[in-house]
Amino acid sequence: MYIMGLSKGLGAIRRSIDEGVLPRKRLGFVPTAGETYSNPYFVENSRMQLRALGLHLEELDITRAPREELIRQMEEIDGVYVAGGNVFFLLQQLQKKNLVSEMSDRIRKGLPYFGESAGAVLLSKSIEPAKPIDDPQDAPDVNGYDGLGLIDSFILPHVDREKYYDVFEKFLEANCDKIKIVQIRDDQAALTRDGSSYEIIVSPVLE
Repeated sequence: MYIMGLSKGLGAIRRSIDEGVLPRKRLGFVPTAGETYSNPYFVENSRMQLRALGLHLEELDITRAPREELIRQMEEIDGVYVAGGNVFFLLQQLQKKNLVSEMSDRIRKGLPYFGESAGAVLLSKSIEPAKPIDDPQDAPDVNGYDGLGLIDSFILPHVDREKYYDVFEKFLEANCDKIKIVQIRDDQAALTRDGSSYEIIVSPVLE
């Protein structure tokens, strides 16, 4: 497996390109988690950073595209990138297209995965711990909280953002004895190839 959890800065993906992880530079881009926001500017920011790396983005519109079309697209890309937003809505939409196990299986078989914020949280066995951070009410039809189940931890992004300090402090107090937590700042990324050991690498925001 090749899995990278990101927070905001996407500079670490340059290393993946240099290492030949994305040989044709064709990356499937999933904007779905941002759909609950009136102005998902952060999703467009991610598109801009990825294009700055010379990547060619193939939009994977989980909400609107037919399942068969999404599977065809996944067969033609070098890797998948899941942008930030609401992780509960993201999971709900993947469930509706019966794509949770489909995506997980492809990643286990070698499809590189890059998950930013909500996309990083989705990697966990369960996204339920994210309830104090994201709003589950944005996903009224979510059927359980099983994530992709590709890592043995919960990646907690944005730990250097002051506005989240109180929320994250409570989150850590409630979960530090229950689950393994990997914390990353906005200028960091967590890279794992086995789902249990992590390399924290520098990942600056690209202009």
